[in-house]
Amino acid sequence: MSRHVLFSFLGLNEYLPCYYTFGGKKASFSRFTQTAMYELFREDKQMDVVLFLTKEAKVKNWFDSKDRDGNFQEGLQSTFHRIAPEANVKLVEISKEQDEEGNWKLFDTILKEVHHGDTIYFDFTHSFRSIPLLSLIVINYVRLVKNAKIGKLVYGWFESLGPLFEVKKMPHEKRLAPIVDMTNMMTLLDWTNGVSQFEQTGDASFIKELSHSQMSSIMKHQSSQEEKKKAIVLNKLAIQLEYVGRCMQTSRSLQIMDEIQRLRELLEESKQFESGAIKPLIPLLNKIEEKYKGFTEESSSNYAQMADWCYDNGWIQPAYTLLQENAITLICEVHNIDANDEKRRQDISSAIRIMLEGIEEEKWRVRDKQFTKQMVQNLTPYRKILSPFNNITDYRNDINHAGTKQNRPPEKFDQNFKKVFEEIFPFFQAMGSEMKEKV
Repeated sequence: MSRHVLFSFLGLNEYLPCYYTFGGKKASFSRFTQTAMYELFREDKQMDVVLFLTKEAKVKNWFDSKDRDGNFQEGLQSTFHRIAPEANVKLVEISKEQDEEGNWKLFDTILKEVHHGDTIYFDFTHSFRSIPLLSLIVINYVRLVKNAKIGKLVYGWFESLGPLFEVKKMPHEKRLAPIVDMTNMMTLLDWTNGVSQFEQTGDASFIKELSHSQMSSIMKHQSSQEEKKKAIVLNKLAIQLEYVGRCMQTSRSLQIMDEIQRLRELLEESKQFESGAIKPLIPLLNKIEEKYKGFTEESSSNYAQMADWCYDNGWIQPAYTLLQENAITLICEVHNIDANDEKRRQDISSAIRIMLEGIEEEKWRVRDKQFTKQMVQNLTPYRKILSPFNNITDYRNDINHAGTKQNRPPEKFDQNFKKVFEEIFPFFQAMGSEMKEKV
């Protein structure tokens, strides 16, 4: 069963009492962040507490004890009984060892305490050495494997009050220590994952989600009109970035260049922001430009680039589709044929096969024999550099028919694409030269 749960660590320090504050609210006077965070974040919902501690910390700070001067010190157990007697607190003993083996044990220990669907409030205040980093890794992990959510990542900033000897002299009412919200650090990890996904695959869907979420947050808060404007533009950029990827994935060959141009316009508009409202998106601008730098003003080159781009990003099916269909589109453009005319495209494909295989006219099965004959004649000078076309068609059909007609291993498609792309690229160049001559 999913819960709202506070995860925290108890250390060995001799904590001084103060009032911890967050969002204009003040918790009860206490030595411990755990009771403060329970009070401040529980609100009207049930919240469990999981406390990780060593044997030494349990003796020192869970139970009542005496300080160095022999004065009584209320332990965390008594503090919870005083401030929040209803709290359900679970103690989880951990080792003080922090070598590699110790870190893996702690990883497993924290992981076991997370229930599926938990909303976790994580208090880093009294964690030490490598524990904060390890905790971030665990939290990121459980969001995936246990569908956990992050309520807050927080830190009790007692140090803001000054040195301990000065705090001891302060009146209690002056000891107001803020709780620092570090939840955005988790968002930064998400952005890192999103950028990595985009760089490796061209898929910007995660970036789009993150951008929309941050824009919504900016719109809800009292941000300036300038910051809101920046957020809107950058969110449009993220949406367009994801949309271009979708066009590639679904082989929208006649639409892709228009969408890339729109993306570039938004990039130029976004570059005016020295610091953006959606800050993690700003360093991404150069990476976006780099990702699409291969697309130029020359349409023949772009048609080949679409296929190569898909291949580079691991999208093998649209790579074959775009390579085949864009070769036909170029033929249409050179010969003033409507590239959207499905029947003409079929005739051109048939003409290529007839020419390459030397099929006798009486065996032709075409819709428009006269048109097909003319196309065979027009394309014959390019027979050699069009020779990979049938291979591309064969591999494309194998994918589209889910391997039911051939028994090729998956790696064969990758190896074959490299070869046929290099072989047919001169045809794209030749068609480009013809188009320039017509202008």
